[in-house]
Amino acid sequence: QCSMSTAHGNQRVTDQELLETFEKIEGPFVTAGELSEHLPISRTAINKRLNQLWAEDRINRKKPTSTMVGWWLPEDQDCSER
Repeated sequence: QCSMSTAHGNQRVTDQELLETFEKIEGPFVTAGELSEHLPISRTAINKRLNQLWAEDRINRKKPTSTMVGWWLPEDQDCSER
């Protein structure tokens, strides 16, 4: 097997790419399921990454039901280009 990579987690998608995908999805928040439709990694991998980003205060989350989690970017994330 030559698919072994030294990066921890699934780094086929960078944090930046993951966050940029938020912008492509309509609505006030996104779910891991929606993100997995746009990204080449599994929903489980996406959930893990989202939780890491949330722990670092890079994204916000809300859990309206026991099975659904909504994620969104903090307002000030939009002007990070400056």
